[in-house]
Order: sequence, then structure tokens, then C-alpha cells
Amino acid sequence: MAGNCSWEAHTTSRDKVCPGTSEAPELYSRGFLSMEQMATLPPPAVMNYVFLLLCLGGLVGNGLVLWFLGFSIKSSPFSIYFLHLAGADAGYLFSKAVLSALNTGGFLGAFADYVRAVCRVLGLFTFLAGVSLLPAVSMERCLSVIFPAWYWRRRPRRLSAVVATLLWILSLLVTSIHNYFCTFLSREAAGTACTHMDTFLGILVFLVCCPLMVLPCLALILHVECRARRHQRSAKLNHVVLAMVAVFLVSSIYLGIDWFLFWVFRIPAPFPEYVTDLCICVSSCAKPVVYFLAGRDKAQRLWEPLRVVFQRALRDGAELGEAGGGTPNTVSMEMQAPPGYPS
Repeated sequence: MAGNCSWEAHTTSRDKVCPGTSEAPELYSRGFLSMEQMATLPPPAVMNYVFLLLCLGGLVGNGLVLWFLGFSIKSSPFSIYFLHLAGADAGYLFSKAVLSALNTGGFLGAFADYVRAVCRVLGLFTFLAGVSLLPAVSMERCLSVIFPAWYWRRRPRRLSAVVATLLWILSLLVTSIHNYFCTFLSREAAGTACTHMDTFLGILVFLVCCPLMVLPCLALILHVECRARRHQRSAKLNHVVLAMVAVFLVSSIYLGIDWFLFWVFRIPAPFPEYVTDLCICVSSCAKPVVYFLAGRDKAQRLWEPLRVVFQRALRDGAELGEAGGGTPNTVSMEMQAPPGYPS
């Protein structure tokens, strides 16, 4: 997704030096951060197999989350966000898996190029949706802990579903505009517009979404860990939110450095495309692992049903007690919905 040069159209000439912009107008359809600076070597062939295995594993993990949250676990305000996050991650991993399979098999031709173009658009769309959902989860969790009375009594019933839907629509709109300027317009007309769109996407991700997900996490840490009820353990759901944001920030460092150096200082990107792609795939695959590690109960038997583990990690204490998912690890009533709260 982020990168410098697309070698997908040159699988038969692996030792060819990456073409210049005048020879490669297809680079303008690369998607997010279609930089002008170009790598001199194609990615190693083994990376296609690495991406394929990683994406398949991530699809299994996110598929389990989708199944449990969609059919086995009672919905709650936060589980709706996690359901949409799993859908966004699954969509991105699917698009990357298809691209890796095409590159591994060396498929060429008009149909293969069309599938690659669709996968790039799908990858950008789902990536933006996942990035925009993380601030929503962080802010809502922060509000539920710091202002519990307002959150649980005055919060609109369908707020999570409405916010998630609006974020999906916004991501689709941004992706459509970016794809229009960077793909459908002629190269002469698209050059400046596509550059501006890439700059806008970088600002949206790194200067808007990242602060909006980090600041609520800092407020949550200060409130729960430093000031409020030191004798009680923090809810596992807090740990899940903090871990997801931390994983995204760590995995996006390479992508952020690439964008910042190129668009601010016009310095060629120091990392190959496949490094930034690998970090994004790891971030998408890591969320089910975070849920599993946070939901494990060491006091219980060694093997527990995954539904119980995910339920313990992604639901609040009162809901867990009602569902039989084990003893809540937070007894503070201010973090629990009152009886009969609609999901």
C-alpha cells in the first residue's frame, strides 16, 4: 500500500531497473503514498510467500473474531466497534493475500491487472476504515470510564453502529476521490492532484487519527492507573484498547517516516515498500492475538473455549457476569452499564 515502485507489472524482468515516472504511469494508481521516488530493486520473491502466510493466518484470526462477535457473543457498545475493526482488518488482509497470490503465481494479463487494481482500492479503503475506527474506540472507552454516569444514561442507543457506519462511508468517499485523481485522470492532469491527495491522506492518518487515538488513551491511563481506585485492577477492556493503539503506532512508524521525510523534506523513502506493507499486515493480524492474551484467565483451566476468552476481553464486567464468562476483573460500578441497558 505504501511504497515507492510497483514491480507487480514487471514480474518477468526481475533485474530491470525500476522505470522513471515517464515510463510508468501505472505508479499513479499505486494507492496511498504513491511517491515519486523509486526503489532500484524489486522486493525479494520470498516476501510474497511471507505475505501470503501472514495474511492467511490473520484472516483466520479475524474470521474467528467476526464469527464470535457476530453470532456467539451478545453485542455491546464496544463489541460493535471490534466487529467492524475485524471486518476492516480482514478486508485489508484479503486484498494483500490476493496480490501476493497473483505475484507468487506470476499471473499476467488484463484480468490479473484488473484484480490487482481492485485489490489496491480495497486495501486502501479497509486500511482507512480501520485507522478511523481506532480513535472512535479510544474516545468512547475514555468517556465511559471518566464520565460513566453520562455515558451509560445519556448515550444514544445506536451510537456505536451509527459512528461505525459513518466512518465506513467517509473512508469509501476518501478512497473514491483518491482513486479518481490517481487512476482515472490522465497523467498530465492527475500528477498534481494525486500528490495533493497523498498529502491529504498522510495528514488524515498521522496528524488527525493518531492524535485522536493517543490523547484519549493518555487520559485513560492517567485516570484509571494513577488517580482512580489504586486498589483495584484496571479492566481488561482498557488493556485491549491501549494495546491495539500501541500496536498500530509501532507498526506505522515506518510508514510515517516514509511519508514525513518525502513530503516534508523531499528525501527518498529509506524503507522498501514491502517493509511498510509487512508492518501494516502485522498490525492487522495482531488484534486477535491481543484479544486472546487479554482474555486468558490463568486461574482457569489451561484450555478454554475461544468464545469465552474473547468475551472476557471485549466485554465489561457486568456483562461478563451475566453471560457466565468468569469473574469480572473490575468491580467498579461506574464502568458497568446499569441493568437493562440496550446494546
